[in-house]
Amino acid sequence: MNSVMKRNLFLVIICFLVASLLIIAAVVLARGPRVSPVEKIEDGDAGTIVVDDVNDGKMTIPYYDIPTSDYKYELFSEKNGAVTYENGKSAVGVTVNMKYGDIDWAKVKESGVDFAMIRVGYRAYGRGLICPDEKFEENIQGASDAGLAVGVYFFSQAITEAEAEEEATFVLERIQGYQVTYPIAFDWEYARNKDGNLAEDARTKNCTGQQITQFANTFCKKISRAGFTASFFADKTMGYETLDLSQLSGYDMWYSEYRKVPSFYYRFKIWQYTNEGEVPGISVKVPVNIALEAYVS
Repeated sequence: MNSVMKRNLFLVIICFLVASLLIIAAVVLARGPRVSPVEKIEDGDAGTIVVDDVNDGKMTIPYYDIPTSDYKYELFSEKNGAVTYENGKSAVGVTVNMKYGDIDWAKVKESGVDFAMIRVGYRAYGRGLICPDEKFEENIQGASDAGLAVGVYFFSQAITEAEAEEEATFVLERIQGYQVTYPIAFDWEYARNKDGNLAEDARTKNCTGQQITQFANTFCKKISRAGFTASFFADKTMGYETLDLSQLSGYDMWYSEYRKVPSFYYRFKIWQYTNEGEVPGISVKVPVNIALEAYVS
């Protein structure tokens, strides 16, 4: 190839790159600044949609005719490891159970924490027995006495709807006498080994997404009928790949994603943004949440 041809080819490549950059710039300008952490791009195939996720890029997710997230991207901010949402209604909370030891709830309150999600109990993943959280009474009384609003959760390993209902009954019995103004949440998670694979000895290993959805629905329905705000816990994988959210849209979603901004397309009310928060009054690192809408005035 002679020098003239090389120069012409070089000019063609440069012109192509410039044109591509101009097109990209025009698209960005036409769209304007990002408003939502997750924005719909187009309809997909067979009941799906394609979205642009600020954390995970282009994704194809299930389509449900249910409320979507309308949180504003620019209202999330992070300073010194703490994330806030500046909408005038958000509140900061911690998630605790017996493994966090003795807690100085007065110091927790003084640090700016507004609420606590406290574990009532759990179902053992092997034998399937319901076990009370040994610190539940101490934690809910201490948090309440310190002036924090409280919600509670049950860590489920239910494999039948009857077991999920049994768990809801257990929670309702245990919270009698306490003022629970934040949600009562159903937290079902697959038991996994340290390498991330499903635990072969877990009784839940063969549960399907449809079954888990029904367990959550059964638990939440009983909680809701008792007059409390029912909720279910899920991360992005559980929310998109396991649960049928169309069957759970009547309950509040407690969403977990350890990023600076939560990027989930459908509506959620509480975001757990870290499991390594440092909170005065708690001697070990603890999960921290933001309630994005007020549960109490």
